[in-house]
Amino acid sequence: MLGPSGSGKSTLTLCFDGLIPHSVEGDYAGRVAVAGLVVADNPVHLLSQRAGLVFQDPESQFCTLTVEDEVAFGLENLGVPPAEIEKAIDGALASVGLAGYRRRRLVTLSGGEKQRVALASVLAMGPRILVLDEPSANLDPQATAELFDVIRRLVTDRRHTVVIIEHKLDELIEWTDSVLALDRDGRLLFRGGPEEAFYEQAALLSGTGVWLPQTAELVASLRERGWRVPGSPLGVADTVAALKATPGLAGRLAAGGAALRASTDTTPGDPLYRIDDLRFGYEGRKGPSVLRGISLSIDRGAFVAIAGVNGAGKSTLAALLSGVLEPPAGHVFLDGDDLASLSATALSAKVGHVFQNPEHQFVAQTVFGELAFSLSPRAGRKGARHLTEAQRVLVNEWLDRLGLLPLAEASPFALSHGQKRRLSVAAMLIRGQSALILDEPTLGQDETQAARLLTMAEEFRQAGGTVIMITHDMQLIARHATQLLVLVDGRVAFVGEPAAFFRRPEVVAAAGLTVPLPGRVAMGLLDRDDPGPFLTAEAFLAALNSLPEEVS
Repeated sequence: MLGPSGSGKSTLTLCFDGLIPHSVEGDYAGRVAVAGLVVADNPVHLLSQRAGLVFQDPESQFCTLTVEDEVAFGLENLGVPPAEIEKAIDGALASVGLAGYRRRRLVTLSGGEKQRVALASVLAMGPRILVLDEPSANLDPQATAELFDVIRRLVTDRRHTVVIIEHKLDELIEWTDSVLALDRDGRLLFRGGPEEAFYEQAALLSGTGVWLPQTAELVASLRERGWRVPGSPLGVADTVAALKATPGLAGRLAAGGAALRASTDTTPGDPLYRIDDLRFGYEGRKGPSVLRGISLSIDRGAFVAIAGVNGAGKSTLAALLSGVLEPPAGHVFLDGDDLASLSATALSAKVGHVFQNPEHQFVAQTVFGELAFSLSPRAGRKGARHLTEAQRVLVNEWLDRLGLLPLAEASPFALSHGQKRRLSVAAMLIRGQSALILDEPTLGQDETQAARLLTMAEEFRQAGGTVIMITHDMQLIARHATQLLVLVDGRVAFVGEPAAFFRRPEVVAAAGLTVPLPGRVAMGLLDRDDPGPFLTAEAFLAALNSLPEEVS
């Protein structure tokens, strides 16, 4: 199920198990039937046995403290006999690859493990329909691959109908049977097969901001250049086969790539941050420190990506750089000043921090008030009359830029997840600080809004600002980052130019990350382990364009 941010995808899924209209207030009309039951005429506890929902944030649906209690919770509420519950727990955990996890406490699990427990809790209820709302949104590439492998097995055995809202299309498109897309107004835009959706109707979908598979975009770009790529390939293997069957393409790509060099800013920079042997552990938490001897510098005007698996220390490092967490004295320096010695006011004037969960930083009652607060805390609390005319114009310009102007008087907590994230980013960008720290800012965004956010980040950087972004999006790193910092178990595993990291697939795999999809296609096409400079679709075209036109 696809659609731009705020198109109603999650709202539609809440109709499948009766949360709408039985639990969520609103205006409801029409008819929804699930597995033969009319939703409006049947209670939620009955519908939940037909359609099971797994939300984006697994913790939002947890009710207990341990894995076995969580999986048993729904069955106990239905009065299922204990012997059957025990059997269902073992079967559900085995199906998601968590056999042996029964006694584990939920707080000790990784993000990927929590998501699989949430899935197991739904599977134990025996629903015919599984509805997954961006289940990989908060997961690193390794955890995403593990979760998708579980979902792929569930799809393959054909015991369930699986409905999934997901932006990471390339990882699941090979086992998708059909595509349903909503438009910006919550109406049905398209329903059909994936080949039709991403080739014949690609312009229709992308025009609404829907993400397309990178493989389809790559093939479309090559066809625009005159290359006669056969078929409608979607997966990596099928795309590699199609490109190998395209006369002359592999040889021309190899020849062009030999002369192509990844763009790198080698000009010595002016350090904004200096980090010396930074170590940090949370008070009261047992085990090793979260950060263990981080040393590096960040140049003014850089676009720094911080990557690593969940729990590697990325968000902790970001919080120490912004002062959300107080770093130990003598280890983090901002513009030459010991960050530990700076006041909160002085820090907030220089550094903006956008959290992974945007709700954690909302302070006003309206969307307009959130941006007003960034310019004037009094205005954010008391109203727009405390803003100057220039500030009011500035707030409205930012809201319009992010497509939030019609929602100016709405509560920020009533926005869709993607809209909340855009608002939280704008609340920092509007202040014009020296450094902007973004924790997964494109999470939950459609392609149009993600592009807007990245354009604004680039404009901020071009104006002299420094962007530090935590992200699991390898393609974003390949396209935008000037410097990549990879953390593994709280230590620096790599720091340098992104292309140098991705050209060492064994190092990428050891860090729990992946080579961007175009690079994986290039590795298969050219029969080598090194993706070379081909980390983006643009790099493919640049290599082909570097030689005289000789298209068959």
